[in-house]
Amino acid sequence: MATAVHPLADEWTDEYALFKVEHDRVAYSRPLWHFLADCRASEIRPVLVTGPGAVLSPHLYSAMTQSGAHWAFTDGGLVYDARSGTRIRAISDLWAPRDTSERHPEVSATSTAVPAVLFDVYAADRASDDTRVGPLVDFLVGGLTGGAPARWGRDEPLTSGWDHVAVTKDAQRKMPASDVMLASSETGAWASLAVARTRDGILQRVHGGVPLPTLSATARAELRDRVLPFITSTLTGLATQFTPRVALISAGMLHQAGGRFGYPVGGYPVDAPLAVLIGARTVRDLRLDIPALTASHDVVVLGPGRVPSVLVRMTGREGLWTQLRAFAYDLDQERLAAALSNEFRGVI
Repeated sequence: MATAVHPLADEWTDEYALFKVEHDRVAYSRPLWHFLADCRASEIRPVLVTGPGAVLSPHLYSAMTQSGAHWAFTDGGLVYDARSGTRIRAISDLWAPRDTSERHPEVSATSTAVPAVLFDVYAADRASDDTRVGPLVDFLVGGLTGGAPARWGRDEPLTSGWDHVAVTKDAQRKMPASDVMLASSETGAWASLAVARTRDGILQRVHGGVPLPTLSATARAELRDRVLPFITSTLTGLATQFTPRVALISAGMLHQAGGRFGYPVGGYPVDAPLAVLIGARTVRDLRLDIPALTASHDVVVLGPGRVPSVLVRMTGREGLWTQLRAFAYDLDQERLAAALSNEFRGVI
């Protein structure tokens, strides 16, 4: 495998690129922003290499997920898969793992886990002179108990004060599709915002999460019941105050250290879906049979008129992913694929 010298990576091959970080607190810095962007453009796998004590910021972890990046750590001359703690013999073992039971003896991320509510929302708006793209971030972060956004930027550290006019102008300069813009609150909530022009306006994607340290002592089986009331309230407000296409709310886990939240090495429970909102236009495009869905799922119909929005909550006794798969199966798969591919093309 050929290895080349590259200004953005410590090792660059025709299959993957390595970016090595020596310190333990790893943020979504400008060099990492360029590294992930260049890997996407070159269509090769990005690999972050850290030490065993590294903690990734939520913004970086999310960006790596969006870029299909892998994460390894080194300790005592050995290399491990950072997400599982399993030793690897070659970097390619990260995406083509071999059978092995050799694990790092001290990896145990879940022992300091903090629950979090994660959100991924697509919403439309008009493309007019008075349109602002910041209020949707405010609504989601605040509604899910994350307080008010305080800072924003393209990479970390976020140095600009949160300002709707500045964020909107930055998005406008990059049309027809903006770069991802990052935001955070003083309570540890984080969000990313991307905007794209469509044939009848703009489409925003807001993705992020809100840590819930006050619920750390809550049993995982009880978390759903504790958070569903404010999730339901937030999605109901989303349907009435904005123009959502699709929104997914999930439960996840973070790590808290030194007053900051992030992702350390080690395995985490898979994010669990809690609720899905399908906006009125998507309901129309999918031609949803709302009475039939209501008979099988916990459906709340939102809004007046012949084509309302539909809120589906995962409140059944089956596993959360099982419930979401069952709901997706009950939709018209061809119409669902067509609606998503046409509506969301170009939005990161």
